[in-house]
Amino acid sequence: MSSSERYLRWAHDGGIAGVICAAVMVIWGIVGLGMSRGSVFLLPVLALIGFAAGSAIGGFVVRASGFVARETLLPSAAGTYAQGHSAIEALEVQERFADAVAAWESIALAQPANPWPLIRAGDLYRQRLGEPERARDRFLRARDLPNIGGELRLYAMQKLIDLYLGPLHDEGRALVELRRLVEEYPGTQDGDAARRAIASIKAGRSTQAGNDTAPGE
Repeated sequence: MSSSERYLRWAHDGGIAGVICAAVMVIWGIVGLGMSRGSVFLLPVLALIGFAAGSAIGGFVVRASGFVARETLLPSAAGTYAQGHSAIEALEVQERFADAVAAWESIALAQPANPWPLIRAGDLYRQRLGEPERARDRFLRARDLPNIGGELRLYAMQKLIDLYLGPLHDEGRALVELRRLVEEYPGTQDGDAARRAIASIKAGRSTQAGNDTAPGE
């Protein structure tokens, strides 16, 4: 684990809040108790109490904020994402991506109506394991679930487009997915971007066709 990842985990667990509360307790001790010889020995105790209390409160606030964010942005995953998945996230932080994706796959089998483990498995296959075909399969399965929320469905469609235009080299399927996005998200920034992408792909095809036929004219 890198130093930055260790720092993020420490902060997520309430470390920053603990340090702040420890400093507040020390200042309170100095101001409230004075700087007599007897009170100086209490300062480390106050610092430890402040750090423990701050860490507990800070960690709770961070976890609660994450839950609220998931409820707001990924409502279709609410109620299932938080069930012990921190262990899988820990595997990802440790860069044990094969173990992490296997765990997400197990959850997808146990919760076939939940798109979130399929999305996470797809992301790992695409970004970390270099297996675009498997990533495509997971995103397709997530996209087609009847109870998937709009944000997650859009995300799955965008990842499919990225795969088709990238490592899978399949412009035809990319165009199909782009047209689906335009139809399902009309008048949105994502829909407009998909429309422009369609025009760009078609223009590129026309240019390539012209270059292929030019020598024989």
